[in-house]
Amino acid sequence: MIAGCTSALRGGILFLTLDTRGSSVNVFTPAVAEELERELRAGLAAGARAVVLQSAKPGSFVNGVGLLLAASSHTQGAAMERTRALRRCYASLAQAPVPTIAAIEGNCYGCGLELALTCDYRIARDSYDTQFYMPELRDYSFIPLFGGTQRLPRLVGLRAGMEILLGDRLDARRAARIGLIDWLAPESGVGGELRSFLTGLRGGGWQKRAPRTAPVSRPPRFEELPGPERRLARECVRLARLPFQRGYRLENGLREELTSFWRSLGRKESERAMSFFFVRQAAKAHAIGSASYERPRRLALSVAGRTPPLRKLLGILSSRHLPGIDLRPKGSIAFAAARVPGAFTCVLGAGPRTGGDCAAFLPFPDEPAPVIELVPATDGRPWRRGAPLFQVLEQAGLAPVVTRARERFVSQRLLRAFRDAIGSAPARRGLHEFGYRLPQALADKLRPGGSARGIAQRVSAALATECVRALDEGELTHPSQADVLAHALFGFPVVHGGLLRYVASRRSASARAAARVLGRAQP
Repeated sequence: MIAGCTSALRGGILFLTLDTRGSSVNVFTPAVAEELERELRAGLAAGARAVVLQSAKPGSFVNGVGLLLAASSHTQGAAMERTRALRRCYASLAQAPVPTIAAIEGNCYGCGLELALTCDYRIARDSYDTQFYMPELRDYSFIPLFGGTQRLPRLVGLRAGMEILLGDRLDARRAARIGLIDWLAPESGVGGELRSFLTGLRGGGWQKRAPRTAPVSRPPRFEELPGPERRLARECVRLARLPFQRGYRLENGLREELTSFWRSLGRKESERAMSFFFVRQAAKAHAIGSASYERPRRLALSVAGRTPPLRKLLGILSSRHLPGIDLRPKGSIAFAAARVPGAFTCVLGAGPRTGGDCAAFLPFPDEPAPVIELVPATDGRPWRRGAPLFQVLEQAGLAPVVTRARERFVSQRLLRAFRDAIGSAPARRGLHEFGYRLPQALADKLRPGGSARGIAQRVSAALATECVRALDEGELTHPSQADVLAHALFGFPVVHGGLLRYVASRRSASARAAARVLGRAQP
């Protein structure tokens, strides 16, 4: 049975195609890694002059495996056993005696980016669903384990490499500007660019790329990071400096990276951060009936941009175009200020109860990943009819959250609770030290100062209390939705787990209420 990698040798070129069985995205599991290594070895033995690594999954080159690997490894021996096949595959690709090319169409996350870094060359499609992102530090609170801290700084420099390792998302154009990828292909696909590049390689005698090291540069300032992220950032920059030392050997750097990965994995912060991934999955499944990451192959959207919120949304969707998702004057899904005949209408800018098929609230449209609250007009749960809309918004880089708000959007209720909890007290520093990643428009209105224990705990309790009310009133239908909304709206830190779980661990009336609703969700 094929786990997720097939091969074809055509014209002396070995094409390795990733297509994880039973998944909407590519996940680089040990079984897939063993298949890739086996197909690579067989292709080289058959006389391959170059290797192309590509994906058959729309929107996904490789979406990772580090989290699942870490979450299922309870001892260091288990972690080493599970990573052995993966590390051997990375080494085999990096040491291939012929040129290797990663043809990247779709998201390239975590170990997927580390896999692409083992190739000599990288070609990427210029579309919004081709994103480069290392989630390990920011989302899961552990050190990368497949060479990211060693190969990234060496390729793009210490500063740019650290910015990626700390959680900056790059589209293909920015990746090309900093040298992460070598060629930018049009949105229609990488096929033409790949053929031209292979022709050039053939004319040059199939030469491999000579190793190179970027000039030394300064790392970014850690003071700008939320408090809980700084400790791992310091360890990450220590590892990232290794390639610039005299006498450096990659195998030694990779060994130190793996040791740091295990140390970081043994922390409570990492355990809580990893658990939040499954909170997100639960919230999405309760919202639309599926946690899968996929969208319609073809879909027409329209945005009647007459109001400020609609103009903002039009700007976001126009600049983040997804293949197959077209903005037209008339679409099967319409964003508007009132119902559009013949279209599934999402009314943006009014209250939660409108004449459309759903209502929407976009409180911070200028954020990189703005939260958008969606309120279906019908009571059916899950909201399967809204799944195409949810998936498109998510893949366009927004953070959709489905609620059953009535008089006010739940986001509005939480923003009011946030402001009331702070009042006129100094708060910006305290919330930052605790780990909140507030939207800039919200952070700019806060007074400097405050303590992590004081103001952050008060704000967290106030938000949890309002979430409990929304759950009791049926405006939120599952605790995971409260946790995701608190994270998307205020940047509640994943190292504390979900908002409700954190507050439930305290001793107060709000803690008892949070524990009650969490208990209600348990089987």
